[in-house]
Amino acid sequence: MQIVFVRHGQTDLNKTGRIQGSVFDHDLDETGRACAERAAANFDPSGFDVVFSSPLKRSLTTAEIFTKGQKEIKIDKRLTEINFGEWDGHFLSELGQKYPDAIDPWGKAAADYIKYAPSGESFATLDRRCGSFLDDMKKNYLTKKVLVFCHGTLIRMMFAHYFTHGDMKYFETMDNCALAKISYLNGIPRVNYYNRILTFE
Repeated sequence: MQIVFVRHGQTDLNKTGRIQGSVFDHDLDETGRACAERAAANFDPSGFDVVFSSPLKRSLTTAEIFTKGQKEIKIDKRLTEINFGEWDGHFLSELGQKYPDAIDPWGKAAADYIKYAPSGESFATLDRRCGSFLDDMKKNYLTKKVLVFCHGTLIRMMFAHYFTHGDMKYFETMDNCALAKISYLNGIPRVNYYNRILTFE
């Protein structure tokens, strides 16, 4: 099995440095749409057997641009970005100054963020959600090529689930419209690439 993850294009919240979880459902901004279209120009969706997307607008729009009308896009709610609760929509830099114990060394929300955003989703819950999706992929598409459009924190956890027991600090947040690939062979997952940027003319 091969799974390629694509992070959605830029939104206005990405551009301003605000946390963007699942509370706010913003679509791609003008720059994000243009970037997705340029990246998709050098992307061939025809080799994939199945395509999944988060139901959030920024992911679904990116999926539509990349697949170019060639593939059915299956919506899976498990691919929705983490719910950051009270932190969603706020500047990460300001939260880091106010709650330094809830920010990891790389400047991203750490597992303890939930202490200050009690309505948010815990990293452990996100790990289980990602694991459920990955288990279904192995069960139903073991010999297939799977394409997944989703979100920055969610992709980090997908890789963390396989390779670091759910500890996301080992994986950076991918760039908008970047790709990551996992291959699964004889029960062993392997990272083929991470944060790959598609080149374009």
